[in-house]
Amino acid sequence: MAIELEHVGIASSQADKRALLQDVTVKLNCGEITLVLGCTGSGKTTLLQTIAGLKPPDTGSLKLDGEPFWQNGKVPQSILLQMGLVFQFPEQQLFARSIGREFAYSLRPYRLPDEQKKKQISEALERWDSPAGHEGEERFHSDRSPFALSGGERRRLGLALGTATQPSWLLLDEPSAGLEAQGVVMLLEALNQQRNAGEGAIVATHDLDTFLPHADRVLLLQEGRLVADLTPRELHTRPDLLELAGIGLPPSMQLAQQFAAAGIHLSFTALTPEEMAESIVRSIHEPFEQKVDVIGNEDQFRIDEAKQALTSSDTSGGESTQEIMYAHAESGSSRGLYGAMDPRLKWVLYILLVTAAMLQHHWLGLSLTLVPVILALVVLPRQALIGCLKLMKPLVLFFLISTVLSGTTLSTEGGGLQFGFSLMQAEATLLNVYRLFIVTLASLWFSLTTPYGRMVAGLNWVLGVGQKIKLPVSSFALAVSLIFRFIPMIWSEWQRFSLIVRARGKAALRPNTVRVRDLGPMVIPLLMALFQRAEDMTIAMEMRKVRENSLLGARSSLLVWSKRDTWICLIGLIVFVFYIWIRN
Repeated sequence: MAIELEHVGIASSQADKRALLQDVTVKLNCGEITLVLGCTGSGKTTLLQTIAGLKPPDTGSLKLDGEPFWQNGKVPQSILLQMGLVFQFPEQQLFARSIGREFAYSLRPYRLPDEQKKKQISEALERWDSPAGHEGEERFHSDRSPFALSGGERRRLGLALGTATQPSWLLLDEPSAGLEAQGVVMLLEALNQQRNAGEGAIVATHDLDTFLPHADRVLLLQEGRLVADLTPRELHTRPDLLELAGIGLPPSMQLAQQFAAAGIHLSFTALTPEEMAESIVRSIHEPFEQKVDVIGNEDQFRIDEAKQALTSSDTSGGESTQEIMYAHAESGSSRGLYGAMDPRLKWVLYILLVTAAMLQHHWLGLSLTLVPVILALVVLPRQALIGCLKLMKPLVLFFLISTVLSGTTLSTEGGGLQFGFSLMQAEATLLNVYRLFIVTLASLWFSLTTPYGRMVAGLNWVLGVGQKIKLPVSSFALAVSLIFRFIPMIWSEWQRFSLIVRARGKAALRPNTVRVRDLGPMVIPLLMALFQRAEDMTIAMEMRKVRENSLLGARSSLLVWSKRDTWICLIGLIVFVFYIWIRN
């Protein structure tokens, strides 16, 4: 069973359309542990999620034993069930009130008999669980809450959930991060068992010390391009490939370089401490004879070609896929029209629009205030616009439900309970939520097109009158800007957790869609992540000791008012006067 990628390319959702993967062609075989190496932003996470069927390629194709992954915009469940993706932070995928329910959710798509489910759960627990303390109490008892576990224990539980399904392909994203030594040993045992069973494993990692001695194959990514495909021992003889790619060398390679600098060349390639000790002993007996591994002509050509590809590319790195999604709100539209606009102008336009919307009391006036918001949003990059539409769908549903409930009436006339519906009450509620919908869209546009620092500096200027009378303007500006910052943060976290739910639920869905039945498993960890983000932001602000002077001092470099801003501001004022006129 093999996975074939042919000229796969995926573009970023940012305005610059930076390639996350470009022209990747590779065949992955079962019975092998394949490492995917590369610096941050090289495309490791994107590659794993593409193989897992979560991200459709913009160009090229993927096949599993000759069967295409993407058929009619979806990946067949028969393929999804063979992929076991464990995300970089597996502990964040937990949602159920008990560990037993977590396993039941992961195994539900496989429709296994009860006995088989119990067997697979038991095997996963036996592999990943360990006695707690001297009493030998099980950490992963089925009735125990996953949130009662420590951080490292939750991470191991996430790995246990990923392996309990016994996938044909185990896809791991930085699996050793946050694991204690015992957990790493368990992880290596799981990988070796996967290989011995004739199944495949793909590990994206920076931890060369742990995984390189156990791997069969290494793929080296550089800015989304596959620049090397070789064995660990071949890679060990060419540390320059890792250096050019911006990846640190493992201790064995560093030691080999130090010996070589001293004129002692190790007799054979050593990947483990034991092999290194043996190689040193051999080399001591032959100190004046240089020993190197012999590489075939075809392999040497392949390595030289990889080196040339690395040398010709920029090794400055970049952002990971999750960082790109998260940073899109700040930088995705920082170029072009919106990037050139002064943040003070954006604040003025936003305040004028919100004020105009609040003053309207009729459907026509409100609908007219919606027009400039729609025009502003359609200029956004396509991916950002699609994200806005998906974010608005649940909000519109909430508004409709609120309207129906507000119009529902109950009465006890005639001795019984009677339901009714007041069209007047429903219309009044709908008008208010329509106004709120317009304000929310305007806020979303503002947050997606304005970096955080410029947002704070611009609001300080808008509230300049308050500064003159000694009001705490900077504190207010900081609070308001943090609220706006949370809007793109919510969307980025929603995207991240929708991928987790789709990976665990194994449903054949179109990209960026989630089943209603999976909203529970998604919303709980989403809210917990948002709370954690809020706490982190609060701590960061306290540690940085953000004060009024520092916020005001940033204004000079962040605020530049142009003639175009003046014309846009004048047009905005004219439109605002028009809204006031139609209100009357």
